[in-house]
Amino acid sequence: MTDAPADMDALRAAIDDLDRRIVPLLAERTARVRSAAAFKPTREAVVVPWRIEDVVAKAAAHAKAAGADPAAIALMYRAIVDISIGEEAKAWDALHPRAADRDAVDA
Repeated sequence: MTDAPADMDALRAAIDDLDRRIVPLLAERTARVRSAAAFKPTREAVVVPWRIEDVVAKAAAHAKAAGADPAAIALMYRAIVDISIGEEAKAWDALHPRAADRDAVDA
């Protein structure tokens, strides 16, 4: 962390600056996750339990190394991964519209 802000307005501005830098990274991450759909043979293959745990564990380790609360970061990453799975599933459906239509009929 850099210098402590002098007041609440400065603190909020610092947080806003972090968000400005984080959002493009999240957008890039989302785009890469969506591109993974092209490599998945089925919609069910979008969810990879071991990979979810691997991503969360790595994030928690990065948090610990950065002096942050690993449990809090793990929770944040579980939310990111959950949303990412939904984005990848939408991308898979877009690549395989007939399969998506068939699944809707079967439901």
